[in-house]
Amino acid sequence: MFDRSSLLTDIIYKNPGLHFCEVIRVSGMKNGVLTHYLNKLELSGIINIKRERDKTRFFSPEISLEEIKIIKFLRKETSRKILFSLINGSMEFNEIVHKVGKSSPTISQNISKLLNNDLVLFKIENSQKKYFIKPNSLIKKLIKKYKFQ
Repeated sequence: MFDRSSLLTDIIYKNPGLHFCEVIRVSGMKNGVLTHYLNKLELSGIINIKRERDKTRFFSPEISLEEIKIIKFLRKETSRKILFSLINGSMEFNEIVHKVGKSSPTISQNISKLLNNDLVLFKIENSQKKYFIKPNSLIKKLIKKYKFQ
């Protein structure tokens, strides 16, 4: 018999920021069983649960609030693609739209959230607005550590 608590701990520590449905998919556990074990792990301090209006995400206790903020964006496909696009330098809005392959309004909405969370900045060069990742950001470190793709 396998240890469900150890399985869940391993999944969450290797994949921080997974939301509930993703943990169901990865673990193969049923909703009620998963809820029981996640609550047990939270009460014992083995995992942290971040509850938001639309999602509940799971993290190891060693992950800082700043890392949690970044990981939440790396777990969202469009935001992740924008951050990956900017990892090696600045880009204009239309370049990001082309590289990410989403509509202008979708890119605009995601960039606004990244700007509001101080993960992406912009500068004006030759009367063109260019976006870039905030210097000294944890983004590159987290991408490498948790193998975001």
